[in-house]
Amino acid sequence: MRDLSLSTAIKLSLFAIVAASISVFAPAYALQQVAIAIAYAIAILGLNLLMGYAGQICLAQGTLFGVGAYVTAILNATYGVSPLATLPVAAAVSAAVGLLIGLPALRLQGLQLAIVTFGIAAAFPQLLLKLGSLTGGVSGLPVDAPETPGFMTDVPELWLYLIALACAGIGALLVSRVLFGDAGRALRAQRDNPQIAQALGVNLTRTRLWAFATSSALAGLGGGVFAIVSGFISPESFLAILSINIVIGSIVGGVTSMAGAFVGGLFMVFVPSWASDINLSLGNLIYGLALILIMMVARNGITGFIEKWISMIFRRAAG
Repeated sequence: MRDLSLSTAIKLSLFAIVAASISVFAPAYALQQVAIAIAYAIAILGLNLLMGYAGQICLAQGTLFGVGAYVTAILNATYGVSPLATLPVAAAVSAAVGLLIGLPALRLQGLQLAIVTFGIAAAFPQLLLKLGSLTGGVSGLPVDAPETPGFMTDVPELWLYLIALACAGIGALLVSRVLFGDAGRALRAQRDNPQIAQALGVNLTRTRLWAFATSSALAGLGGGVFAIVSGFISPESFLAILSINIVIGSIVGGVTSMAGAFVGGLFMVFVPSWASDINLSLGNLIYGLALILIMMVARNGITGFIEKWISMIFRRAAG
C-alpha cells in the first residue's frame, strides 16, 4: 500500500510539473494543440475504462466524441447557450447514445462487436450530412469561444488549455473513483470470468451497459471540449478513422493506465505532424514505423514501459 501511495504521488507530481511547464513555456499555438490533445485524451480515458477494465471492444468512440462535439455546437450556434454550459449536456447525450450502442454488447463479443461498432462509426459522417438542417451539413458549425478572464485576454489559448485540463481532471477523478470502488471490482470480475462474476452476484447486463454509458459520457465531454477549443466543427472532423486513431492512442499510451490516456492524446496530435515534418512524402511510412517500434519495445504501452523502468530503478536503489 505504501509503494502504491508513493507511486501515485510521483505520478501526480510529474503530471502537475508537466502541466504547469506547458502553461508557462508553450507558445500560443502549441497550447491550443495540447488542449486538443487533452480533448482526445478524455475520450481515450473512457475507452480505457471500457476496453482495459470492462473488456469490451468499441470502435465507435470517435462517433460518441462527435456526438458530444455536435451537441455543444448546436446548443451554442443555434440556441445561444454558453459553450461551457453545454458540456454536461454533451456528456449526458453521448451517454444515452452509448447505452444504445452498448445493447449489442449484451449478445456480441470480440470481433463481432468490433465490426458492429465500426459500422456505426462509418455511418456517422453520412448521418451528419443528412441532418444538414441541424448540423450545418458540409459547411459545419461555428462555436463561440468562452469568455476569457481579464488577466488572460492576451493569451486566450491559455484559458482554453486550462478548460481542457479541468475537464480532464474531472474525467480522471470519475474514473479513479470507479476503479477503486465496488463498480471497478465488478468490471474486472466480468472481464476476467463472466460466469464466476455472475455466480458471485454481478449483474452482467447492468455492468456492461453502465461501462458503455460512462465511457460514452467521457467521449462526449471530450468532444464538447474539442468543439470549444477548435471553434468550428464539420463532418470531416469525425470520419471513421478517428475511432481507429483513438484506439491506437489508447493502446500506445497504455490501455489500463489513466496517465496513458494523456500520452495517447498527445501521440494522436503530435506524432503524425512530426512524421510529416521529417519527410512530407514519407509521413505515413514514418508514422507506421513509429507504431511498430513502440509496440515492439513497449507492449503494455508507453506508460507501462516507463513504470517498468521506474520500478526497476526503485528496486535496485532499495536493494
